[in-house]
Amino acid sequence: MKKRIIFVLLIMSFVSAVYAQNKKVAILETVDKEGTVPYGIRLQLRSYLTYAISCTPGYEGYDRVDMSQIMGEQNFQRTGMVSDEQIRKLGEMTGATSILVAEAATYDNAHLIITAKILNVESASVENSAPPQVSGIDPDSMQKACTELAAKLVGSGRTVVLQESEQQTKKNRTFSSIINSKERNNDAQQEITTITINLGIVSFEMVLVEAGSFIMGCNPDTDNSCEDDEIPYHRVIISHDYFIGKFEVTQEVWEAVMDYNPSINMAFDRPVENVSWNECVAFCVELSRLTGQTFRLPTEAEWEFAAHGGKNNNYTKYSGSSNISAVAWYDSKGGQTHPVGKLRPNEIGAYDMSGNVWEWCQDWYNIYNSKTLTDPLGPTNGTYKVLRGGGWSSSASNCRVLNRDCDEQDSRGPATGFRVVMIPEKL
Repeated sequence: MKKRIIFVLLIMSFVSAVYAQNKKVAILETVDKEGTVPYGIRLQLRSYLTYAISCTPGYEGYDRVDMSQIMGEQNFQRTGMVSDEQIRKLGEMTGATSILVAEAATYDNAHLIITAKILNVESASVENSAPPQVSGIDPDSMQKACTELAAKLVGSGRTVVLQESEQQTKKNRTFSSIINSKERNNDAQQEITTITINLGIVSFEMVLVEAGSFIMGCNPDTDNSCEDDEIPYHRVIISHDYFIGKFEVTQEVWEAVMDYNPSINMAFDRPVENVSWNECVAFCVELSRLTGQTFRLPTEAEWEFAAHGGKNNNYTKYSGSSNISAVAWYDSKGGQTHPVGKLRPNEIGAYDMSGNVWEWCQDWYNIYNSKTLTDPLGPTNGTYKVLRGGGWSSSASNCRVLNRDCDEQDSRGPATGFRVVMIPEKL
């Protein structure tokens, strides 16, 4: 269960000769309802938020010590509760025009998910909101996440303020249906199962990967292209069915969920790129919230099993064929990303698992061992996150199904994207 931490920030407006155009932002005491987050981390987050707001033109941040002088230690400062009545009370006591409410939850032992919105005191309605930010628990990561959060809410990177009708539409937006269907994969001469996730006027498809086992990694006795981190080869058991994106997440789908587009080569039918591992995790969290399903990045084993074509795999060199030109955009052809789904799919009906964009996986990068593994999750910590599949600028060798790469979790690039996995427990 996610442990919730709630940060309550008051945005105050002072009319004076010096601060006539400034809003003062008060960061109140960080509340940890579950009592699991170290107090030192709570202090650091409050400090970083204060600094980030203070560095934003037109805003001035200050902490709870200053607030105590203005309004005393009120009950809502300790409880973290922000009801409509409390919002108006805060406005009356301090002259605040707005309140910024930030919420963080632990994603795993090493990461926090932080979200925030600005509330109008008079109407108690949402003025603005920011997409989730993923932060590590180290000081540099927390400071960077707080800086990006502040920029999206009140800085030059702020999102567009929604009108009331748009707020209600976004608040209530969920998938209208999950449509199950079967289709014939003529290239692989087999039937595949797909589902369609509807998000208002935008939808995306996923394909079923049935439980099974496979040989993960490269066998140097039969393959002279093995690289050091692809060996030793080993048996992996995937004990559960899962759905994986039929295509890499497109810019259209990303923007429908996150309300912005970070891509360098923009086109609604191309994969979103220039996204970090942290941002992809935030997308999965927001998509899960909107749909009521559980979306996440694939584990490295789930990714390779799907790229091989699941339990019906033929162990082709690239995903869907040993002829790379039939299945992959690679070697800088066209000099940029390409629309998804234009080449041949693999055996389960997934497209572009070789080439177009590198795809983030859930795991920390590590070397293989020869043991048989069931549903491996990778190491519990590390320095780099796994990337698989190669991209439009990659060599043919880097587009092989077996090829592995990695990068820092906050790294971005014009050939880096992802696809999502959903476990069909709630269907």
